[in-house]
Amino acid sequence: MTGNKGPFKTNNFDFIRIVAASMVLISHHFALTAQQEPSFFGIFSLGGLAVAIFFVISGYLVMTSWKRDPNLLRFALRRFLRIWPALICVVVFTAYVLGPIVTELPVKEYLRHGATSDYLRTLYMQIYYVLPGVFEHNPYARGVNGSLWTIPYEVRCYIVLGIAGIIGLLKYRSIFLATVAIYLIWFLSKSNADLTQVTNYGRELSAYFLIGAALAVLEPYWSRAPHYWALTLATIFVVLWSIGWRHTALLTALPFLIVYTGTRSTAYVRQAGRFGDPSFGIYLYAFPVQQTVILYTFSQAGFWGTLFLSAITTIALAFLSWNFVEKQALKYKPNPNKASILTRAKSYFMRSPSH
Repeated sequence: MTGNKGPFKTNNFDFIRIVAASMVLISHHFALTAQQEPSFFGIFSLGGLAVAIFFVISGYLVMTSWKRDPNLLRFALRRFLRIWPALICVVVFTAYVLGPIVTELPVKEYLRHGATSDYLRTLYMQIYYVLPGVFEHNPYARGVNGSLWTIPYEVRCYIVLGIAGIIGLLKYRSIFLATVAIYLIWFLSKSNADLTQVTNYGRELSAYFLIGAALAVLEPYWSRAPHYWALTLATIFVVLWSIGWRHTALLTALPFLIVYTGTRSTAYVRQAGRFGDPSFGIYLYAFPVQQTVILYTFSQAGFWGTLFLSAITTIALAFLSWNFVEKQALKYKPNPNKASILTRAKSYFMRSPSH
């Protein structure tokens, strides 16, 4: 769902993230208005596909970040700055600005209610989905922000990658790729929805993340012959799809398609982020905005009217989030070059003779 900006200004990743975030908004609107959503590929909702895309991109970009600067503290700080400032704002805004406005309870009772303060535990990755008296009679009753469920899974992926870095698994390409292969074999044999008929979202999203990370490690190889890789993976996709292994087929082909497309620099498409990257803000704010718009206007505006109003409002909030929260927080990302300069300066003065 997230990724670092900076070295990726001339590629297509901003566009893909914005499209994926919009897919989540559209997908949720079906459930929030009690409509039947068509499935994608017969296995994913539009939003489910978008989340898989987010995890692929995240795996690729986060691994690229680690390769560029394999320092655990700076790695952790970058991940924190990309997620928590925006998350803190949306959680506090939802609980203490939006909540008192839309709750059916008296405001004092709402603010004193234990569930209101409990909602802040979301910041500790204990996701709470309801607030007292909020959206009680919406078609999708009581749900405040159902999009947040993926964030703990993404944070766990960051933690696993950081631990792998500490113990040296990321130093050697072959060791890391073997580790990813072992996980995928285990996942496909034990938790693959094609076999179990039940999707384990945490394990499946972890698989997409790890494949994205593996593609970052393998980039020197596939970037030299991308069409060969694409043809090979497309062939595997067709074979798996034809025997009914649709989850496995998509897991095989989607990550490469997304990473390859994202690393290209396509005219106009690469300009999607020239005004900022609203994708994370769209993802965070869409659900509560949609619920609020539905609460007040669904009987008059219907599905398409509320979808339009929700999209416009969410995009506005997302750009505010980017410009005044996320962009400002990212200014504090640690810079390895500055760190090395300070280290060299310290070494120089320590070696210099005293006067």
